[in-house]
Amino acid sequence: MVSEVLWLLGLVVLIFLPGLCFVALFRLIDYVAHDELIARVENGEMQSGCRTGSGSELSDGSSGATSGDSVRCPSCGAENWGDATYCGNCLTEI
Repeated sequence: MVSEVLWLLGLVVLIFLPGLCFVALFRLIDYVAHDELIARVENGEMQSGCRTGSGSELSDGSSGATSGDSVRCPSCGAENWGDATYCGNCLTEI
């Protein structure tokens, strides 16, 4: 009797545990996909710390006002925003 209950309990776990794990993982991915920070970056409300493109052109197409707005990384030489504390390219502390 006890072995039959344990066998049935093991069978239930083997059947339902993968489905529950899948649902939990799906919910986590859905939660991360609708994160507020991701939405703000997609809407252009936030910009990365590293400038891209040629000259002072920024990744969103606008241009920097002066050279005082940027600081170069001592490690890789990438141009970053003036108030950046870490390089947006190599993550070295500025």
